[in-house]
Amino acid sequence: MKKDVIVTVSGLLYVGKGEDEQDYIDVITPGRYYEKNDRHYIVYDEVMEGLEEPVHNLMSIAPDRVMLKKSGMIATQMEFCPKQHTDTYYSTPFGRIDMDIYTQRIRIQESEDEINVDIRYHLGLGSQEKEHCFVKVKVQPQGTEEMSL
Repeated sequence: MKKDVIVTVSGLLYVGKGEDEQDYIDVITPGRYYEKNDRHYIVYDEVMEGLEEPVHNLMSIAPDRVMLKKSGMIATQMEFCPKQHTDTYYSTPFGRIDMDIYTQRIRIQESEDEINVDIRYHLGLGSQEKEHCFVKVKVQPQGTEEMSL
């Protein structure tokens, strides 16, 4: 795959017991791709509402896990490993939030010019009840005509 890529991140977070409230994320941004030691690395910046500066992201994709490190005004290091709990934090300008992640599954599909990652997990923020989350990541070379998920 080329080094200059388009990164598309789409996510859905169900909030509440009845999953009646949903929170969506959609990010389409340029990024950089490289491969080292059988891992894919994607580096990209994310503009977040209410923040003056972009958040820097480093995603590492291995056959059995996905890691996402955010730095800047938002900081975290999230690790997704199927059927495992990971404890981490989410640091914001307003304070730190402890998080518990339980990854249900990860699906990684690779081709010569595209990587697709599907992550399903439960996210606990502080003492709140866990929320069901779905995230899809698509990485493709810049200039690719089809940009759908």
